[in-house]
Order: sequence, then C-alpha cells, then structure tokens
Amino acid sequence: SEQIDQNDEDTDLSKERELLASLIEKLKCDIDESKNRNKFMETSNKFKEANNKLSVKNDLLYADFKKSQAKLKRRNSIEYASEMELECAK
Repeated sequence: SEQIDQNDEDTDLSKERELLASLIEKLKCDIDESKNRNKFMETSNKFKEANNKLSVKNDLLYADFKKSQAKLKRRNSIEYASEMELECAK
C-alpha cells in the first residue's frame, strides 16, 4: 500500500513537473511575442515620427511656394499694367 502511495505521489509530481514545464514554455512564447510586438510598435512609432517631420517640412515648403506664387502673380500684374500704360500712351 505504501509502495502504491509512493508511486501515485511520483506520478503526481511527474505530472506537475510536466505541467510546469509546459507553462514555462508558454510563458517564454508569450514573452517573445510581446517583445516582437514592442519592436514592431517602436518601428511603427519611428516611422510615424519621421512622417510627422516630413509633413511639417512639407507644410513649410508649400507655404513658401504659395508666397512665391503670390509674389510672381503681383509682379506679373504690375508688369502687365505697365505694358498697358505704355500701350495707351502711344
């Protein structure tokens, strides 16, 4: 009877060990998955930051372009007005 109890205990311990080992493996997998997700998020955040900087730069360039366009339009209309004055003066 004592021998059977000992065998049962050994079997239980063995099962517990297996269970713990499989839980540890699962945790390792979860940790790896988590690390990979974090790396992905970091990469994604770096991409977003770079994109935001480009967007700001783009806005500034566009504003400069619009200013230049307006200056050119003014200059052209002044030149056109001067040409018309010269035409009328003839």
